[in-house]
Amino acid sequence: MAAGACLLRTLPTNSPTPGPSALRSPKPPRGYSDRSPTPISCPVPGSVAVYVHIPWCAAICPYCDFDKQASDFRLVDQYIEAVLAHMRSQPRRPSHSLYFGGGTPSLLTPARLERLIKAWRTRFSVTTDPEVTVESNPSDIVAHKVGAYFAAGVTRISLGVQSLDDEELRFLGRRHTADKALRAAEAIREAGCQDLSVDLMYGLPRQSLDSVRRSLAGLIELEPDHISCYGLTLEDDTPMGAEVVAGRLPLLADDAVADQYAEIQRMLAEGGFGQYELSNWALPGHESIHNLTYWRNGEWIGLGAGAAGSAAGRRYKRTPVVRDYTEAAMNRDPAFVESEKWSKPSALRDTVMLGLRLAEGISDMEFEGRFGTSLRQYCGPRLDDLVAAGVLEWSGERLSLTPKSYFVCNAVLGELLPP
Repeated sequence: MAAGACLLRTLPTNSPTPGPSALRSPKPPRGYSDRSPTPISCPVPGSVAVYVHIPWCAAICPYCDFDKQASDFRLVDQYIEAVLAHMRSQPRRPSHSLYFGGGTPSLLTPARLERLIKAWRTRFSVTTDPEVTVESNPSDIVAHKVGAYFAAGVTRISLGVQSLDDEELRFLGRRHTADKALRAAEAIREAGCQDLSVDLMYGLPRQSLDSVRRSLAGLIELEPDHISCYGLTLEDDTPMGAEVVAGRLPLLADDAVADQYAEIQRMLAEGGFGQYELSNWALPGHESIHNLTYWRNGEWIGLGAGAAGSAAGRRYKRTPVVRDYTEAAMNRDPAFVESEKWSKPSALRDTVMLGLRLAEGISDMEFEGRFGTSLRQYCGPRLDDLVAAGVLEWSGERLSLTPKSYFVCNAVLGELLPP
């Protein structure tokens, strides 16, 4: 998921109420503790993640509200030059990850991708064993192209499978079939990929629990290193969202969505995947270092039309209009359409909101060291009330959600955070 394409979009405002089965705790996976997850190693202190947005898609999915377009492909080279100009204007500092999101970054030729990766390595002091991810559509995957990606410096592929049910894929407007998705994953492995992530969507209208089971079982059989599972969320200005508003497309009942999430937790735990974030599971050592930067409220630089960033004391979003972005970059303009200085109140709130998405939770010691106040002082008596209710828990000096509360994270945050 292209988290850098927008400002902190990982927290929808509403969270459905879970049914009874959503409160089941997942079975502890191999290599993971079910009660006190070990914090995942941090990148080099002071290093930044870099996100590059590639807005083009061969077709527009009816549920997607990321910044994207299916026209003006002739502007791609001009756009690459604009991204390079913005990259070269960044302050020199360490960087631990580079993430190509979209849109559909796998539409890029290996030569174009290599130019961007080389520029990143030239401008930043890249850490040892950096993570370089390309979001990919199964329809764009052929072994020789992926092999050229790895030769260019890519280390990780995030494959947007979404479902292994052809009817669901057609409903989602995806260009691939289930068979093509399976063959794409095999081609990626044959090209030498050592870090493969796949995506699954649940909570689709008319989607059955058995359908989710079949798709997830098929993904597990591919032996990926990482699996992201996203519940369908719709904005009113998308074609599918407009159908819901008009009453022509009924959404799945909240209890049914909760049951699907609980089943995903159970199956992935039994498959050996550790749930390190509300929507993300990984084999040990394959957690997304780039996305952990977002959830730990770290610094990232966003490049490209529609990209957001938070670095050097400022949060921003660049114009999503490709022509405007390109013109601005050539004129040494950052192309910001939103920009604000960091503030302590927003940093406090964001750190709690994002940190509680992680199984490792939030370190009270680090929180107090950063902000000069403890989690109890910031959250007030609500924190202890939620701990007593079994919604939150302390593991040493780390505060986290209990597994049964993952599905209702947003409701918990509504109770926990100061007004």
